[in-house]
Amino acid sequence: MSSIQCTTVSSVIIDDIVLWDGRAYMGTLGGSGSHAVVGMRTWNDAPLGLVSYVGDDAPEPFVAHLQRLGVSPNGLVQRAGIPTPRAWQLFEADGQRTQVFRTSLSEFETNQVRLDELHAEVKQSYGFHVQRGGSIEEATRLIRQLKAANPSTVVVFEPVDAFLGLDRAAWAPLLRECDVFLPNLEEAATLTGEASPAAMATALLDWGADRVVIRMGEQGIWAQDNHGHRWRIPAVPVQVVDVTGAGNAYCGGLLAGAVEGLPFLETALRGLVGASFAIEQVGVPEALVPGSPEAFHRLEWARSKIQDMN
Repeated sequence: MSSIQCTTVSSVIIDDIVLWDGRAYMGTLGGSGSHAVVGMRTWNDAPLGLVSYVGDDAPEPFVAHLQRLGVSPNGLVQRAGIPTPRAWQLFEADGQRTQVFRTSLSEFETNQVRLDELHAEVKQSYGFHVQRGGSIEEATRLIRQLKAANPSTVVVFEPVDAFLGLDRAAWAPLLRECDVFLPNLEEAATLTGEASPAAMATALLDWGADRVVIRMGEQGIWAQDNHGHRWRIPAVPVQVVDVTGAGNAYCGGLLAGAVEGLPFLETALRGLVGASFAIEQVGVPEALVPGSPEAFHRLEWARSKIQDMN
């Protein structure tokens, strides 16, 4: 049996962060995978999986940083002769973030970790967060392969920009395979053409999703399942320093609850808490204590703010 319970199949990126007031933080550990680890580690005390490639230039402190967060070395694959993906993260005074990806999309997709490169320990994870490019057919095939390797695994999917222009027919096979679909508000609006979170979630459930969480930034989340349950929950109030990766951390926190077998609403709450820890500093926290008293304090706050929208 695998010692890894939660794995993110996504990316490690070198972030160069520039704030509106001119402060800059160059060479910061980033990427959707690194931030998803924050949400997972908020709750899960087992080794964590992070499936991504890095180049020859991956700073040694990045590896040590991930190790402090409990990431197993068995997920990262080093690609010789190519650089680690890198991006600018540019912030306006109102908190709006613009990401400028500095690695070509074709290089990024070509070098994604293949299923046959996955360590056996990683393949047996209890749950996976997947945010993966290429084609939607390839992403769907990957989810099916992960579930074939471990039929009891939970898979949550966070969309990538390249898939947002695709129609219902293209999305339906993937949505039927994943356990929770996790777009942000802009992504859900682009996909469905709907104006309200309720209408967006309803459309995505009609497309084949089983459970949907629409991530709405400082407005919190809208959660809805195919049994007619609908909830709105605000974001946990904390001192916001850097919102980069908050959505990825939400996905990781939700996954950590899902592998425990918790009800959908409880997993949604755990995602909110995971996101709250991600935004209190620039970049990824140095270390986290799983299931800390502060995490449960924030969980109780979020639970007290649940709005039943049925």
